[in-house]
Amino acid sequence: MVLLANNDNKAFETLYQRYAADLYHHAYNKFPVPHLLEDMLQDIFIALYKNRQTLGEIKNIKAYLYGALRNRRFNEIRNSLLHQQHHQHLPTDKITETANTYDVKLLEQQLERALDKLTERSRQVFLLSRREHLSHKEIAQRLGISVKAVEKHMGKSLQVMRSEFKDYGLALALIVVMSR
Repeated sequence: MVLLANNDNKAFETLYQRYAADLYHHAYNKFPVPHLLEDMLQDIFIALYKNRQTLGEIKNIKAYLYGALRNRRFNEIRNSLLHQQHHQHLPTDKITETANTYDVKLLEQQLERALDKLTERSRQVFLLSRREHLSHKEIAQRLGISVKAVEKHMGKSLQVMRSEFKDYGLALALIVVMSR
């Protein structure tokens, strides 16, 4: 960081080569939208370079970069949700309304295909969590299984959902899942 603060471009290249791929793979597990992840990483490293003179005090660059990526990811989800809310309040003409209805129907079909890939128990756990907003403990009590089993089923369910909705914005997919 001291070298980077002193305008050493090789230090910047080294930081990028050392952390960019790991950051991408780490974030992809939680936010599988490749083009947005690439943009976020680029923004993080651009900001790092632009602020290089003021960042010399950073002791743990890895933690700093992971924190910056986490914040960008949360901002992206928040902005996506705000954008969605904003469009819900705007008057729309018939063409836009029809297109939106079609898009929602496609997402609902995608959700049904994803749900069909789950075991019956995983599907039950997922729907109780996402549609009825029950906690893992409440789901365990309702289904007569352990909390650990609920966590296992949720993990499998979310893995399938991430895979099935990888081409859609994660926030949009979650909205559709939770709104049904």
